[in-house]
Amino acid sequence: MQPLRKDHVDHYKDVVHEEFNSASSSIESEIHIKASEITDKKSPHFAKELGFDKLISELDKRVKKLLKFQNEKARIEHDLEIEARKVAEKIEDKFSGLRRYRKWNTDMDSIKVKEEDPIEYVTKKLKKVCYEEAEKHVRKGHKLYHALGNKRKKCLNILYTGSHIQPTLVELSKEMKTANIELQIPSSLLALPPSK
Repeated sequence: MQPLRKDHVDHYKDVVHEEFNSASSSIESEIHIKASEITDKKSPHFAKELGFDKLISELDKRVKKLLKFQNEKARIEHDLEIEARKVAEKIEDKFSGLRRYRKWNTDMDSIKVKEEDPIEYVTKKLKKVCYEEAEKHVRKGHKLYHALGNKRKKCLNILYTGSHIQPTLVELSKEMKTANIELQIPSSLLALPPSK
């Protein structure tokens, strides 16, 4: 007797695997077909058989209720947004009219009722224009502010007289001192007499 050689063993091993794979595949197909037939017959009643029928029915009711709520919520949200937008437009129009009348520098863009805090936005704008008006009021009644402006004009007029440099700088220095501003030009460089 001749022993099996390695190449014979390998060949028959492959044949065994192929044949068993083919048979297994055929059996798996048969099992799949029969399981599908049983599932088609049994599945309509299977949930009830396992006690899921009442839970599925309850889930169906809850899901329908949720979808109804979500649709209603979206409609209500849309209606509320439209109402808020109308009020926001009234605020924008009123602000725009007052801006022209009171000569504010601050603009108000379109109020975004959903994307940002509209109350904070409007409040900040009103605070800003309140500051503008307060600043104008304080500036208007501020004596030193106006005196400083008048002294500046007088100093510029002194500069534009066309006079010689020495008397011009002497007068400019005197006028600036009345505003408590010292002229930062050394008197020794311009041969000015020492200031008294």
